[in-house]
Amino acid sequence: MMIDKSKLSFLNQLSSEIVLLDKSFKILWLNESALNKGWVLNKNAENVITDQFSEETQKSLVSFLKKTLNSQGSKTKREFELTTAAKTKRIIDLTVSWSNEYEALILEILCTDNLNKIIDSTKTFSTQKIAANLARTLAHEVKNPLAGIKGSAQILNKKFNDSHSQKFLRIIINETERLNQIVTKILTPPSKPSIESFNIHSALEKVYALSDAENQDDLELKRDYDPSIPEINGDENLFVQAILNLVKNAQQATENTKNPKIKIRSRIKYSHPINGVLHSTVCCIEIIDNGCGIPKEMNDQIFFPTVSVKENGSGLGLTIAQDIIRVHGGSISFTSIDGKTIFSVNMPLKNIKGEEKIA
Repeated sequence: MMIDKSKLSFLNQLSSEIVLLDKSFKILWLNESALNKGWVLNKNAENVITDQFSEETQKSLVSFLKKTLNSQGSKTKREFELTTAAKTKRIIDLTVSWSNEYEALILEILCTDNLNKIIDSTKTFSTQKIAANLARTLAHEVKNPLAGIKGSAQILNKKFNDSHSQKFLRIIINETERLNQIVTKILTPPSKPSIESFNIHSALEKVYALSDAENQDDLELKRDYDPSIPEINGDENLFVQAILNLVKNAQQATENTKNPKIKIRSRIKYSHPINGVLHSTVCCIEIIDNGCGIPKEMNDQIFFPTVSVKENGSGLGLTIAQDIIRVHGGSISFTSIDGKTIFSVNMPLKNIKGEEKIA
């Protein structure tokens, strides 16, 4: 039976991999997710599915397919190990069903690595939300006492004219004002984005120009862009501010590093979770530096307001960047090991109607 492939196009919207086989286990059709994960559909070859895998995987897979074919029902195998002919391994959940309509075996593959990533991203998202809400609650409680301290200091400043009193009262007034500005930033919600399409690399070039203008003499600032990334929807000015905060953090982290380097990199990721939701295509912006890194004991707190690796840092740059990216439906994560720190901004690629783009 000939398959009308136009009727299967809706399966390209799924993040799970879909493979259709005939009774002799030849591949008839693959969805976009399967192609992105390395499945091959070669019209000039026999295209038997087992040709793509190691001998051990071939035996297990054929046995499982035969059982499903004989029962003409549906079977699922959890944590099935796929080893390719090139010896790369993946652990998957495999569901195989027989379709009388198409006279074909339908394979649905869900990579368990993705499930773990979803769980991790959900935990991170929840922790960051709790941290932000807690910080705003504490900031609200601090704001009123600060106003009282500043007001009292201003009254005393008018009463005591000697230089000794003036010096210390001025310190009290200046420091309370500085703390008040920090608290105000924490309490102020991120600006509502003005949503429109913009070129991601145009925005990154603005970040590069601003960062390069403040660049220390010996810092090597590089760009590594993927030109295939389509336009994304969002507020370009807010997005520039978020990425600029990350680059400034990287610049400060490399101040005492020999041969300091920062790279701004853009890539597309497939089947990647953002805040607990798996997206088929994601735009990933990475800020990579070889600076001092982030201490392990601070990993769970780095996005908390007022938490900073720097001695004199306000700890608001990452919080503000995180809020901006979050209102765009994205997320920020990081890794920091062996003199290499990577902050990753992941944004879902969507069209004007809110549907995901296939790059």
